[in-house]
Amino acid sequence: MKDWLPAFASFVGANEPPRITEEEALKTRGPDSVYYATKLRGASNAKARRELNFRPRKLEWL
Repeated sequence: MKDWLPAFASFVGANEPPRITEEEALKTRGPDSVYYATKLRGASNAKARRELNFRPRKLEWL
């Protein structure tokens, strides 16, 4: 999230998102939010590419 969110904000003309510590996020946003922002593994689209001929377009904001 620390990489793609600032890039996306810049692309849409928004201010850079504020940064907070993990402890602050636990207190203000809860453990689920921290998990999704820091621990959730990325997903692969290999099966969709292989079985469905999926070809994602390049993301302009990355």
